[in-house]
Amino acid sequence: MKTFSFLLSFVFYSTMCIAKVVVIGLTVPIDITYIENQTVASEQEAKVLAVTLTNKIHEAGYTTSYVNRYQLDGDVCILYVAQSHIVDIQLTTDSDYKESIMQDLLTLKGSVYNRQAVHAFLLQLKEKYILDSIQVNVANYKEGDDVSLIIGVRAKTAVWSFEIATFPIYGVTPSMTVSVPLNKAVISGQGQVGLNEERVTLKKGVLEYMRYPSKIGWHAGLQVSQEYAVWERYGTDFTKTSAKPFLGIGVFGNRGVFGISAFMYGVATWYKVSEQDTGSKLHDTYKDAGLELRIRVTDDRTIAKKNTTFTATLFTGLTQEEYCVTSRAFVYFPLPVTSRLYIIPSGYSFYTTLQNRIYAEYVFDSYLLGYSNRYTATQSRHIARLELMYEVLYEFVFVDIFGSSGIYKTEYNRWEMTSSYGVGADVYYNTMIFNVGCAWNTDETISQYYIFTGVRAKL
Repeated sequence: MKTFSFLLSFVFYSTMCIAKVVVIGLTVPIDITYIENQTVASEQEAKVLAVTLTNKIHEAGYTTSYVNRYQLDGDVCILYVAQSHIVDIQLTTDSDYKESIMQDLLTLKGSVYNRQAVHAFLLQLKEKYILDSIQVNVANYKEGDDVSLIIGVRAKTAVWSFEIATFPIYGVTPSMTVSVPLNKAVISGQGQVGLNEERVTLKKGVLEYMRYPSKIGWHAGLQVSQEYAVWERYGTDFTKTSAKPFLGIGVFGNRGVFGISAFMYGVATWYKVSEQDTGSKLHDTYKDAGLELRIRVTDDRTIAKKNTTFTATLFTGLTQEEYCVTSRAFVYFPLPVTSRLYIIPSGYSFYTTLQNRIYAEYVFDSYLLGYSNRYTATQSRHIARLELMYEVLYEFVFVDIFGSSGIYKTEYNRWEMTSSYGVGADVYYNTMIFNVGCAWNTDETISQYYIFTGVRAKL
């Protein structure tokens, strides 16, 4: 009896088809290792896997792509994916930038439709061209698997931006910016003030005009500011007032997902130093003039926490005392570990040949948190930061832990190292961003901390 039962089992398993899964037609970056490792013993199981793969494709944002058929062929189960490409784009708008907007939209043509990527790209255009709203409908193109994007855009008459944040040294710094779009141009103005427990630490105003009739643009403006400053080496303070007109010409471009701009400016700055008790270490006025190169590379398709950014400036010119070179560079590079976990290396570098205190930067500012009012200044500093960020709710709530370390040249011309660490949280809601966090310098005890907060909004 046992022998007969064994023979029946042997015949049953020998005749049953165990098929390996093969996926054909999928080119987008989706991890399907789990599905490819499955085996199929029936048509019903193949159907279930087809639905599972379709759901996974949709979860990744490719909502119009799907498994359109499956085939059991001997010991192979083939899942055929129909990817939906963007083959047609239609635009209606009252914006003066219609031609430029359409040129940007055409970069989507030929790509596989991804709802999240398209949504993020349209948000980027909304910021770039100061638009009030963008509506998009997705329709099958000629009743096939590919799609048409039918986009409606409404222009904005003005954009108001508000920000209230806390910064080391400067304290609470409310600011407001208004931008008015013109015909292939934009004019904007910004006002900012800083206040701590004792005094007004900063007053700043900027007026700018940007014109970009094509890939080449013009940028002109005037920046005026008044800043309370401390010369830590001598234990004295002073007020620095400056006026900085600038005029530049540059180019705009796109390289893959990145927007790129490079501008060369003619810059002149006038400084007045007053209310100081510096033992005649500073003059009453300073002047400099020269050329400044500004480069910006950024991926603005999504919200700021996940945007790759690189900015750099290089100034070379003359002061009333000497020839000078000043450079600044910042890089921020989010690397996804999972769909919600990111490792974010970033860095900041500053260097100037000028030894005068008015050209120095504070060491312990927002790039190296930990102190609220330590006034150490430097002519050269280089900071690296590593952040671990988790997206608790998709593009809504983020939490992070971070550590920063840097070297800087002291006011006594010696190199020193310093480090800090902290935790933070960011909440994004429509056009508003809230953030809060706490940081410590490694040279201090846990009871010596700095709390930073901020809120930004755009109307």
